[in-house]
Amino acid sequence: MAAFSDYFNEQKYADAVKNFLDLISTSGKWDQKSIETPIMLKEGFMIKRAQGRNRFGMKNFKKRWFRLTNHEFTYHKTKGEGALCSIPIENILAVERLEEESFKMKNMFQVIQPERALYIQANNCVEARDWIDILTKVSQSNRKRLSTYHPSAYLNGHWLCCKLSADTAPGCTPCTGGLPANIQLDVDGDRETERIYSLFSTYMTKLIKMQEACGSKSVYDGPEQEEYSTFVIDDPQETYKTLKQIISAVQTLEQQHTKYKRDKFKKTKIGSQEHPIGDKSFQCYIRQQSENTTYSI
Repeated sequence: MAAFSDYFNEQKYADAVKNFLDLISTSGKWDQKSIETPIMLKEGFMIKRAQGRNRFGMKNFKKRWFRLTNHEFTYHKTKGEGALCSIPIENILAVERLEEESFKMKNMFQVIQPERALYIQANNCVEARDWIDILTKVSQSNRKRLSTYHPSAYLNGHWLCCKLSADTAPGCTPCTGGLPANIQLDVDGDRETERIYSLFSTYMTKLIKMQEACGSKSVYDGPEQEEYSTFVIDDPQETYKTLKQIISAVQTLEQQHTKYKRDKFKKTKIGSQEHPIGDKSFQCYIRQQSENTTYSI
């Protein structure tokens, strides 16, 4: 693999890979025009139904070579030939599965545009899912994305799903290309906060060591000390300030927890369920926590 590695170990390939990873892993706020160079995302043969762009054109099924970049979705008569149709990414309003009853064909999905929908059949269910996922990803930041769609095709003068006769009728089913705006997430804030505190408390020694590394990098420009070589810190001063605040907050919480447990122990009667006779574990735990807190301060 040495020759292979040398061939691709050039900056232009590294930049291309970085742009590709940025593209497919970005949030919904990404703008495809921010990357000028077209990046090939996926290509392959699929079967598409003619869109009927001509009034008397035949709406039959044909095998075509599809290509998707961060700029456009195109299909060609065969690989290497010019595009028969090009759909700009910003014109994709939704990408959804198409119900099998539409054409009695499996593994179909639809790329919905302002004036029509392009119906496509993938080779198998895995390919269909891949195409739907990546097409949805590159078009999810489009401003005019639909909130509803028709899960079945428009045939014989009506939509098969809702039976409406107007081909411009709004969709009858919510789109699945993203989370609804009014979704309610069930998040236990107290529990998540406790988890964050537990992580900080568990790795306190590493946080302190990292803080020392930031201080060393800020005031010392000589050779890097071996004990700090495992940290990659871009802004030592700001990182130091952040770590200082975290450590201080965790230590404050530890003091409050210890005080609460100590006060609770003092108010607990010997012989109760919380402090049974002969059980010294609770008292030992309180004493140990108190000593640890005093030592850390």
